[in-house]
Amino acid sequence: SSDLTPIEASRAKRFSHHRLAHQPVDLREGVAKAYTVVKEGISDTAQTIYETAAREHENRGVTGAVGGVLRQIPPAVVKPFIVATEATSNVLGGMRNQIRPDVRQEESQKWRQGED
Repeated sequence: SSDLTPIEASRAKRFSHHRLAHQPVDLREGVAKAYTVVKEGISDTAQTIYETAAREHENRGVTGAVGGVLRQIPPAVVKPFIVATEATSNVLGGMRNQIRPDVRQEESQKWRQGED
């Protein structure tokens, strides 16, 4: 059995080795992946803040909930930059792979050799 919460399991899946190895085929796929990254990033941040507030409220009441939310502000401020970077990487990777599909094939081979 895993000790990960559903949110942590979702994050682990999203940043798995396989996911990072799979680059978008073209610009369309890059934009679609970027959209998914942004949507999941917003959802994760909201869910984390909600879970923290609920847990702290249960343990310490309203004051705990407010304190828990306030402690989530620094990561919530940084998260959009991380998400934007990953989204931009998907768009640019898709654009590059559409223009130069040979580079994508070479990188795909490199990743496969690393798995052996």
